[in-house]
Amino acid sequence: MKDYLNYRGDFRNLSKKDLETLFIRLKDYRLKYRDHLGIDSKISFGVELEFQDVLLYYVKKELSKDECFKSWSVHEDKSCTYQIDDFAVGGEISSPILHDIDIDWKILAEVLQCLKRLKARSTEETAFQVHVGAQMFEQDIRNVVNFVKLWCVFEHVIFKFSYGKSVTYRPKILYFAHPIAEVTKLKCDRIPMFLDNLSCPKRLGYDKKWTLNFQNYSFLSSDEEVNNDIEIRCANGLLDKNMIQNTIYFYLKLMLYVMSDSFDEDYINYLFQHLQIKEFDDYSKTYVQDVLLLVDLIFDNSLDKINFLKQYIKKDEIVFVR
Repeated sequence: MKDYLNYRGDFRNLSKKDLETLFIRLKDYRLKYRDHLGIDSKISFGVELEFQDVLLYYVKKELSKDECFKSWSVHEDKSCTYQIDDFAVGGEISSPILHDIDIDWKILAEVLQCLKRLKARSTEETAFQVHVGAQMFEQDIRNVVNFVKLWCVFEHVIFKFSYGKSVTYRPKILYFAHPIAEVTKLKCDRIPMFLDNLSCPKRLGYDKKWTLNFQNYSFLSSDEEVNNDIEIRCANGLLDKNMIQNTIYFYLKLMLYVMSDSFDEDYINYLFQHLQIKEFDDYSKTYVQDVLLLVDLIFDNSLDKINFLKQYIKKDEIVFVR
């Protein structure tokens, strides 16, 4: 029986028996919150944490007690805030710009612990958004194009992973985070050289109604700039610090892959050109070969692959390997 955490090969090459054993072992595996993830500290990100079932006033009051939270914004959100008499219940916490450093992960964990103390909950009305600084892609529009193609190829896998603890999507996801694979393929079919001639990320046409929002991506730059970012919107509401960190890490690694030496542009182009669009309800299904291909492409160690699979394979789910 394999020591999966120290396995150095591609997960796609595991035998049917070994894969079945791995999926069974995932039930007892636990994600861990790390002090840092090994991401270049020049890369920036931010989070929006939606919550319900606690008065917004209490959250603001609690976070105002400590100076370390002064840059975190607490406010109403139309998708999850409701009124009881004159009091707002539920809302959103927006982080300042964060980096992969100990203090930022520590403060994020403390914000989540504060919400836990107040008995705030993530519900089917809440979402979790991640913003990534546009300097991630430097000054090369090809990095943006390759990322969009990569996203489209694996969108069905990404969505299911992003559902977190839930087995399926939140009810209003198609209003606030519509998939882009189908419409991107249509644009490429009907607009000659749509992606090849892209000059500005905004011209992709994806805003807050879509799973990827490029409307704040104002210009190509290698420098960190406020309000110059890509927003990823498909994640269900999350207040679990381990899953939140795991989700952020995956999104960053997905982006970094398109600029890595291991990125095979010809292969991704081939997959994109031959992509068969799935029905959205089928995004909740498990695609064993697709998820194994994705983790083998973007992760270079078994720990990262297992962490992804732990969140992708839902609790009590039985996975059949063919």
